[in-house]
Amino acid sequence: NIKMGTLVKPALLLLLWQSVGALNVPLEVRQPPTIIKQSMKEHIVDPKGTMVIECEAKGNPHPIFSWRRNGKYFNVARDSQVSMRRRSGTLDIYARNNPEKYEAEYQCIASNQYGAAYSHKIILQLYSKEIVEPVVVSAGLPLVLSCDPPPGPPKPETYWMSSSFPTMQPVRQDRRVSMGVSGDLYFSNVLFNDSVVDYCCNARFPYKNHTITVRVKGEFFRNMEYFMFGLIIIIQTNNIFSV
Repeated sequence: NIKMGTLVKPALLLLLWQSVGALNVPLEVRQPPTIIKQSMKEHIVDPKGTMVIECEAKGNPHPIFSWRRNGKYFNVARDSQVSMRRRSGTLDIYARNNPEKYEAEYQCIASNQYGAAYSHKIILQLYSKEIVEPVVVSAGLPLVLSCDPPPGPPKPETYWMSSSFPTMQPVRQDRRVSMGVSGDLYFSNVLFNDSVVDYCCNARFPYKNHTITVRVKGEFFRNMEYFMFGLIIIIQTNNIFSV
């Protein structure tokens, strides 16, 4: 005689094996695009190197990418100084000739058959590293970096960036470092690490068609909506100067 338990156990094992096998087979999920990486809204780059505007997105199927420049379609393939990375929307701009023409507002679009995702609008600004007189201060003392942007009208939006190329980041403000209403940057006490980077004051005007010419340290800067100059801090510690 064949016992019932002998038949049931193999059947249960087969059922369990099929269930586990089903769990190991990923179900293909259709997904509209989502932007997962992009350059900052105020994107300042060094024109002497490759200018990179980042745009990464995920989706299923994998999205295709396109760009707008100043609100109009930007044909990347027709520009010999610009390339788009494979399976990505990131732009590499090799502006050996006339880099100023790439100062503009950019927006990345990632799309597939289920929808589209838009990056925020990225304003590309060239950083001109002018020669300026260094600010010399002893470690531990307070310091004020003056901005003195053009008054307008309209009143500009002022912010500070720290530059240690190839990257440029907003100055982190805290209880020790803060920006005043006038745009000046205040250090309650200077640390040695404050001298590692350069500091740039930026003033952006609300109207893109507003052109202004500003004279700073003997050089002229002309841009549609930006005013920028650099500052270098030298920290003095025990008669040793470090930049």
